[in-house]
Amino acid sequence: MTQTLSRSKIEELIPHRKPILLIDEVTNWEADKWLESQHYFSADNPHFNGHFPGNPLLPGVLIVEAMAQSAAVLISLTRGLNSETALYLFTGIEDVRFKAQLTPGNTLTMRVEKVREKMNIFQFTGTAFVNGERACTASFSAKLVLK
Repeated sequence: MTQTLSRSKIEELIPHRKPILLIDEVTNWEADKWLESQHYFSADNPHFNGHFPGNPLLPGVLIVEAMAQSAAVLISLTRGLNSETALYLFTGIEDVRFKAQLTPGNTLTMRVEKVREKMNIFQFTGTAFVNGERACTASFSAKLVLK
């Protein structure tokens, strides 16, 4: 069964907003296990302005950030939290590998999987694809802070 969420629902779940909100749609998920999402990067996206003039590329760190936001949505969905009750903070980023570049007009598709949790610290793995090609893999952790 496919479960989708629009950008407005995503904004109810996590506190990120434009221009740093890097998820347009959740395309599917399984509670407490994994989540898939997408973000379309138009040519007028502000992240391309200075990286790099004449050869715009999305900074790789923003791909990792997009995966982390997807993980935060997964935990909010699983635990019934929202942008007013929960904040997610990176605690570690490891084993990051970049394989493909994201340019204006590309869609970033992500899949994150929860590996474990202990005392509101969550470990995830993530894979990001650009137009079907693997662009990034990473392991990362985040702490859930209840407001």
